[in-house]
Amino acid sequence: MRKRIPTGTVRIGMYIDGFDASWFQTPFLRHHFEIKSQSQLDKIMESGIDYVYIDTEKGLDAACDEKICESTHHTVEKTPPPDIPAAPKKEAPKPEDKAFTDYISAKTDLIQIDKLSLIEATEINFNLYVKTGMEIVPLSVNHNDGGKVLITKDMLTSHGELLITRSDVQKYREYLRMAVKNTGAAKSQATKNMLIKENAKILVNELFNDPGSPKKMEACKETVGNVISSIIDTKGLITNLFTVNKHDYYVYTHSVNVSVFCVATAIAMGIQSEGELFAIGMGSLLHDIGMSTIPPEVLHKPMPRLSDFELSLLKGHVAEGLDIVKLYKGITPETLLPLAEHHENLMGTGYPLGLKGDKLHLSGKIISITNTYDTLTTSRPGFKAITPYEALTYLRDNRNLFDADILKEFITVLGKSSL
Repeated sequence: MRKRIPTGTVRIGMYIDGFDASWFQTPFLRHHFEIKSQSQLDKIMESGIDYVYIDTEKGLDAACDEKICESTHHTVEKTPPPDIPAAPKKEAPKPEDKAFTDYISAKTDLIQIDKLSLIEATEINFNLYVKTGMEIVPLSVNHNDGGKVLITKDMLTSHGELLITRSDVQKYREYLRMAVKNTGAAKSQATKNMLIKENAKILVNELFNDPGSPKKMEACKETVGNVISSIIDTKGLITNLFTVNKHDYYVYTHSVNVSVFCVATAIAMGIQSEGELFAIGMGSLLHDIGMSTIPPEVLHKPMPRLSDFELSLLKGHVAEGLDIVKLYKGITPETLLPLAEHHENLMGTGYPLGLKGDKLHLSGKIISITNTYDTLTTSRPGFKAITPYEALTYLRDNRNLFDADILKEFITVLGKSSL
């Protein structure tokens, strides 16, 4: 029997069947295992999670009933000894907090680009920056408006991610068009895919900075059409349509990745209707548009450091996104489904509505998989990305949350992309 118990009552010999917390707050890759060692038990106790789920058919039961255990748990964990003075209500700012604020400010002013979009020995007329961890430094700076910078092998193999300023976006777009024009026929499709993806990232970034722009929304519709056409023309191949090796979280990069994954998976499942493909492609591209209402310092804060209010603010991005997208004319109800359901799951433990099983639309089941996968394989402050294999293992092991048949098709899609 599956039972929810306070973390303070967990003991060796119990079988963990899930944590009552976000996956990112947990200290384990797998959430279904028997506690066999003191080190496992210590990790659970130190996680800051209040409750866990156990399976009493596979391991030990709780030693007391829930009311008594809960009382004991709160007494042990939350009542300080009388001889320890209470902590001050307000702590002085820490140096790492200022560093984090400065990092977010710098990151917000820049846009991440794909290293593969730059070609060695070609020239650019825009500035490049490289980000390693939370440090952002110039890689090449063009001090003259008409000057050029030669792309070298060292630039393309530098550790970290490349970024450009917002003011150089148009110059970058012109460079991409030049790259497509000058590429040989053998590589033309892969290069065109790169152009589609990089332009899509810029468009989503611009839309999220100006979510009331009908012009940007129309441009995003055209981009989704290009994504669908490319995947159909290449028989499911998504090479260069999504960003790999993501060292940090960018909502625009994540949005494009999820949209590409959703469209490719839907096609692999046999969906051929242009309307259905567009609805899932557009809806998944916009699934995080509600994040535009969240302050950057909250959006990028490590999950364990979020207050209850900040966590509720983050979860509110689904409802905020729906309100934003509903303002646009020509957005069908089907397009809203991926946005509305991307944090739901088959067990009904997702949000905002806790939809369960058949209550989830097909596009909701697809995006719950692709959104989770891309999130798990993306690093951010306080969370180190796991490998694609580990992410797929997590999805497979949690088949009670994710549709197994859809997951098989998604794995096939990734296999074609030579990850």
